[in-house]
Amino acid sequence: MRATTNDTPKPQSALLLAVLILALLGAQTYWLYRWHGFNEDLLLANTRRSGENALDSRKITDLNAASVRINGLYLRLQDPLPSSAPNLPQLPASVGIGLRQTEPTVIQDLVKVGLAAVPSAVTRTEASSSYDLGSTRFEFHRLIPLIAQAENSNVLLFFDHLELVRPKTTEPFSLRPTALQARFTARIFTAGTR
Repeated sequence: MRATTNDTPKPQSALLLAVLILALLGAQTYWLYRWHGFNEDLLLANTRRSGENALDSRKITDLNAASVRINGLYLRLQDPLPSSAPNLPQLPASVGIGLRQTEPTVIQDLVKVGLAAVPSAVTRTEASSSYDLGSTRFEFHRLIPLIAQAENSNVLLFFDHLELVRPKTTEPFSLRPTALQARFTARIFTAGTR
């Protein structure tokens, strides 16, 4: 009689197959976990980059806005220097009389706070409007911040000449607040040429 061969798989091969399937499943789980973490890192980097891009775009907008001021400064640097101080005309005694409503807003604001303003007779080569301003009511510590605020609030406004005179009735180095006689010339650059 012939011996029969047993075609049934051995339990070791089933165990080996189960171990291989479990190892493959574990490797795939590990790979998916790492892939998810890597995607989270990419999302975080993408969010950071998006924020940096928004900041860069804001800086570019600010630089474009500052180009007007930079161009105004270059225009101001090209102005010729006067050989002597301009001879200022007599300012009106009453504040703001004769000032047209078509005058620039910054000049109207200076008149509202108490300065007298008249259009200047001096004509310049660049496209600008000049005004002679003055007052006898402001103390030094009130006048200088007013001038600084006006010049900082309008990039096309420049003060060319400033003259502060102490009243003759006030002794030098007085500790009392003293209203100074102030006269200055302001220029506002305009779009058109003359």
